[in-house]
Amino acid sequence: MRIKIFMMTISILSVMLMSGCADEQVFLTYDTISGNIDSAVSVSGGEYLYKAEPYSSKVCIIKAEEVGENTSDSLTASGLLMVDIDDKRMLYADGIYDRLYPASLTKLATALVCLKYGNMDDDVTISYTASHISEPGAKTCFLQEGDVINFRTLLTSFLVYSGNDAGIALAEHICGTEKKFVKLMNDEVKALGATGTHFTNSHGLHDENHYTTAYDIYLILNELAEYDEFLEMSSQGEYVAEFEDSSGNQIKKVYDSTIKYLTGEKNMPKGFSLLAGKTGTTIAAGNCLSVLVTGPDSHRYIVVCMKAYSYDSLYSQINELLSMAKS
Repeated sequence: MRIKIFMMTISILSVMLMSGCADEQVFLTYDTISGNIDSAVSVSGGEYLYKAEPYSSKVCIIKAEEVGENTSDSLTASGLLMVDIDDKRMLYADGIYDRLYPASLTKLATALVCLKYGNMDDDVTISYTASHISEPGAKTCFLQEGDVINFRTLLTSFLVYSGNDAGIALAEHICGTEKKFVKLMNDEVKALGATGTHFTNSHGLHDENHYTTAYDIYLILNELAEYDEFLEMSSQGEYVAEFEDSSGNQIKKVYDSTIKYLTGEKNMPKGFSLLAGKTGTTIAAGNCLSVLVTGPDSHRYIVVCMKAYSYDSLYSQINELLSMAKS
C-alpha cells in the first residue's frame, strides 16, 4: 500500500511539474481504503518528497476496545463522547462509532463547508426551493422567495436559529444545487476521517440514509474550533438579522439560540464557558447536542451527546460529562 501511495504521489508531482503549479500548491493524499491516515504524504515545491504531519496528530484517536469502559448508569444517551482537545485525551466514550441520526448536528458540517468555500461578503437570493420546505414541523428562518440576505447574516441565522431554509439557501449559493453541496459535504468530512458519516441534505431533516457517529461529530466540531467566525456565530444567544425582501423593503428578524445554555434556561457546571455548539432534534434522532467549552483548567473540551430521550436528560448528561474534567 505504501508503494501504491508513493506511485500516486509521483504521478501528482508529474502533473504539477507539467502544469507549472508546483510552487503554489500542496497536495495531501491518504489511503482511504484502509483508513490509515498516518500514511499521508505530501508533495510541495516540485522538488522534495516528504512525509506530511498526519491528520491523526490533530485529533484524539480512540481505539474500539476503549469505548464503553467505565460507563455510568446515569448516562443513557446512545452516543456519548468527551474529549480534552488540548491534550487530545478521551475522558468518556460510549457508542461513539454507532450509526446514529444527527438531526441538526448536520449543520456543523454545512457550516464547515460554508466557512471554507463561501464568501462572507456575498449577497444570497432565496430560491423557491429554499423557501418552500414541505416537511411538516420543519424549523425555518421564515425566509421568502426573492429575499436578498448577506452570506454572513444567513450563516449566522442558520447556526443560531437552526433554520432549514437557510441551509438550503447556503448550499445552493455555493454549489448551485443542494445535491452538489451535499457531495462536497461528504467529501470534506471524510477528509477529516469521518468515515462513519453519510449526508443526504444540508440541514438534517430525517432520511434513512442520512447518518453519522458521535466520533465523527467530534471530528467536525474539532475542525470548526479553528474558525473564529464559527465561534462568534454559534455562541450568540440571540441574533438580529437584517435584509431585504424581493421588493426592496427592509426586513428585521430576531432569532433565539436553540442552545439552552445560551438562553439561560440551563446552566453549565461552575467554571465552564460555552465557546460554540449545536443542537439537533427529530423523532428518529432524539435530542442531540455537541458543545465546545473551556473548563476551570482553561483546557478546551468537546462533548457530544446523541439520542437522549428528553431535553432535560440531554443537558443533565452533558453536565455530568463536563464534571469529569475536574476529576
